[in-house]
Amino acid sequence: MPRPVRSGQGAVASPNMSEQAHTAATVSEPTPEVVAQLLDVVADQSVDHALSDIERMIARLRANAEEAAEAREVLRNTPAPVLREALRLRAARIEATR
Repeated sequence: MPRPVRSGQGAVASPNMSEQAHTAATVSEPTPEVVAQLLDVVADQSVDHALSDIERMIARLRANAEEAAEAREVLRNTPAPVLREALRLRAARIEATR
């Protein structure tokens, strides 16, 4: 049996609700109830999509933070003359792109 899905203000919808709504909509003009069910389906999908995007963004931020921490550690242990030359090279590279 399909698991119920919560959708806004405590409503419970079954996953096959969109199929029922689609069938009802093709038989005659959609009723307000059918349209409300379709709106729930669309809203649930939008929320799921947004949450998935947020989870990917958080994972990317964590990976970037780890990479930055590793880079800072390397820079702390880099001799001053090497840092100066690296800064000069970086400045020249940035200037060349302008």
